[in-house]
Amino acid sequence: MISALLWMAAASQSCVPGAQSPERARIDATNAAVREAFAKGDIETIALYHHEDVTKALGPGQYYQGRAALKRQLTDVFAGVSLDFGDKGEALRESLTVCGDTAISITGFEIAWTPKDGSPGGVTRGRSMIVQVRSDEAPHGWVTLTEMIQPGG
Repeated sequence: MISALLWMAAASQSCVPGAQSPERARIDATNAAVREAFAKGDIETIALYHHEDVTKALGPGQYYQGRAALKRQLTDVFAGVSLDFGDKGEALRESLTVCGDTAISITGFEIAWTPKDGSPGGVTRGRSMIVQVRSDEAPHGWVTLTEMIQPGG
């Protein structure tokens, strides 16, 4: 019964391509702020744009849930490397659909990583699927609820 009610609620949501959504600018601002925070290694700002119960699947053996786990993972990452998402931003987005209070995007990424010990870095490429939900607590009104990474490319 509950499943049927949830399905009916989801089916009743009007979904629109991101280009047609009045929320696109706020979603884009959220994504830009997250990339900027990553470039600065600013864990608290990154966490601000993630749901308390965020789920991240960043690759084999890299699955975690919750904002606290996100902060621990980022602390470990930033202890050893700096990250830069570059300036392509939303140009790498392949799709964005907004359904009521939920936005689903598929986006390519290129992340340059530079070890803090001076050893050679590199660039990681791939694709991510990100589910964002509205949040009155987030600066631009959207937070990441779920993210899944497809490495490669």
